[in-house]
Order: sequence, then C-alpha cells, then structure tokens
Amino acid sequence: MSILFYKRPEYVLKRNGPLAECKRRGGTAQDCSTAAIPLELSFENVVCNKCLSPCSLQDFLNYLTYVTHDAENLQFYLWMVDYFQRFRNAPKTEKMLSPKWKPNDPRSTSRTTDRTEKPLFGSREIDLHSEDVSNGSTWEDQSEFTDDYTQTMNSLKFSISPVRHHAAAGSMQWQASPQMQPFRAEINRIVTHYISPGSPRQLNLSHNDRATVLRALEYTTHPSALTLVKRMLDSTLRNQSHPNFVRWAICNGNKEWTIGLRVFAIMNITTGFVIAIVLTLSKASRWWRILAALEWWFGLTNIIAASQGLCILLHRMHSRQHHAWETRSYTVEDDEATLKGLDISFIQYESTRSKWPVKMEVFGPANNYSGEPWVSQYSQRPWYRKLFDKRIPVHETGLKQIQNRMIRQAEAWALIITIPLTIGFVAIPNGNLY
Repeated sequence: MSILFYKRPEYVLKRNGPLAECKRRGGTAQDCSTAAIPLELSFENVVCNKCLSPCSLQDFLNYLTYVTHDAENLQFYLWMVDYFQRFRNAPKTEKMLSPKWKPNDPRSTSRTTDRTEKPLFGSREIDLHSEDVSNGSTWEDQSEFTDDYTQTMNSLKFSISPVRHHAAAGSMQWQASPQMQPFRAEINRIVTHYISPGSPRQLNLSHNDRATVLRALEYTTHPSALTLVKRMLDSTLRNQSHPNFVRWAICNGNKEWTIGLRVFAIMNITTGFVIAIVLTLSKASRWWRILAALEWWFGLTNIIAASQGLCILLHRMHSRQHHAWETRSYTVEDDEATLKGLDISFIQYESTRSKWPVKMEVFGPANNYSGEPWVSQYSQRPWYRKLFDKRIPVHETGLKQIQNRMIRQAEAWALIITIPLTIGFVAIPNGNLY
C-alpha cells in the first residue's frame, strides 16, 4: 500500500429511519477488510474479541452505546449467533416442534390478522450461517460451523440472567403458541426485550418489518424466523458500524487535545516563517535559512496527522487519552486478560460487572447512560483538565500499524511541502537591512 495515498476508513453516514440493509462503496456484506482496514481489525476479529484495546469487543459495544447510540444492534446480533448454534445442537425431537418459517406458506400465516401483507422474502430461503447473506442455500444444509468466525463465536457465553418484565404504556400484548417448542420462553423474553414496541432495547425496525418478525416468532422458534433481522443487522454492523468504529479508534486524543495540537502545529509553522523572513532580511548567510525547514516540517507533520485525529506524541508513547465513560479503575492489563479469550474455554462477561460501565448481557437495562456518574462529573470539568486527561496504553498491533502508516504519510507530505518552500527562501538574495 502506498504511504502517500493511504486514507483511513471513510465515515459511513447513518441511514435515517428504521433498520435496512446497508451497502458500503467498495465492499459487500461479507467484505470485512478493505484497503483502509487491515485483516487484524476485521469485523470477525472485533466481534470474536480477538482484538485488544482500544478495538476489543467491549470497546465496540462502548462505541455503539456512547457515540452512535445503537448498542442494541450488537447485543441482539451476538445473541442471534449464540442462539443459532444452540438451536442446531438441540435434539431433533425438539427441533421438529419448530418448523422452518416460510412467509409464503399459508400454514405459517394462519395466526396473523393481517393476511394481505405481501411477504418480504418471496420464496427464497436464506442461509442464516453464511457470511454471504445473499446465499440461497437452506438452513439445514449447513451441517457444521466450518469457518473460524462462527467457531470462535460459538465459544462466547452470554448472560441470560433474569430480568423484570418491562411493560410500557400502550405496548402491544404478545403471546406465542405453542409453548412446547424449544427455547419458547427465551424467545418470548427476546420479543418483549428487543422486538415489541416499548421494549427496553427496542430495535429500530419499521412497522412492516416488526410485524413480519413478530408473526414469524409467533409461529416458530426456528432461527429462520429471524432471517430478516439477521440480514439487516449483519449488513449494518459490517458496512456501517464497524468501519466507523475503526475510524473512531484511530483517534488517540480527545477534542480539547486535538485542538491544542493543531494550535501548537500552527505556532511551529509560523515560527518557521519568522525565522526565514528574519534571516532573509539580514546580512547572515542564506544557508542559515535552512533552520526554518525544521520548524516547517515538524509543524506540518503534526497538523496533517491532527487532521486525521492522530497525535504523534501520544502514539510514540503507545497510549491514548481515556474516554469520558471509562472509569479511573479501568486497567487494560486486568480486563484484557479476562476478555481476550485465548487461554480460557469461554468468556464470562458477568465477571466484568464491577469494572465495565456497560455489561454485555442479553437481558439487561435499556442502553441509557444519562444516569451514570461520569456524565455530570465530566460536564463540570474545565477544559484545561480535559486537555490533560488520563492516558491508557494501546495494545492492539493492528491499530498501531495503521497509525504508523498515517504518521509516515504525514511526514512524507510535510517533507514534500517543506523542500520547495526552503529552496525558495534560500534562493532569495539577502536584504542586508541589519
């Protein structure tokens, strides 16, 4: 990859309105690594928790919670992957009680009151386990999880802790049958927690999509009933949330620090011009004007890197400033050893309850952080204290490689601008004014 033409991931605009399939220029739903995102930071590695801070799975969830405010997409997606595997491993006698969902089958739509709505999928069946969501193979055709992504996801264990029933005023009453189907109680709780209107972690589904999913889950607990949601969440997380998360993770300083860095860089560039002009008007040898090149190069390097949200000083220190929601008790060494998942058979997110501000639980409170202590505390902090926020070590090598490439690119562009500028000032005759 050329140093001079590297560009960090472009920001993918969030679609206004309900969830829908998200397409990204230059990529497809299964394209997890583009020229701007190395394989080390691919969607699979992030979701499977193979990346270290600040690109771990918990960091991804924090980003969706505090920055984009759609963490329920990831929470529900992780549950779906786990649920698909558990349903596959269920006894055949139980799975026979939950037939496959076919929108155009009259038997599967007999319980709904709205029978005039056209099915959204037609007669095509979608492979729920394939990364290519457009694959037309049936769900039962895939006998095993063969790719590294699904195998790793299968090792993740999620908390299915009890949760109080959240009843919102005016929310619809949803009751499914028959109750003998496998995982029926869990599906009922999923509906009241993510699907039904007024649920604590309500997915942003359109009216028609919500009605389709509710009708499917009322009929069966087969994973095919979640095909619509799976397809939309997979494309949205891959093609929008993930590239935006990598772009956000590259920035290692907060807003105040970045502004201060740009002011410092402009001061260096201005100092270089002052040195060059003073020496040009003097009787000193013109070769002394080369000293201005050091200020120009240093200032241009920093301002080019700062335009991408990257601080060279923090990068050289292998650290970043902590985010407002990260508590002071946060330690990467302790938590990453627990969450990395390399030397343990499964990840138990309940063990992180005392340390992480956002718990990765299937059934938990709404993703509303307004009541967390840091909100009022951080808003009351003066700007000069935010400028020197606490630093946290950066351990993800894939992210460091991106930052190294961006710094080398900034240095190269600064050199390209500095050389002709220096030659121009050296070529000017002495002013001999003093």
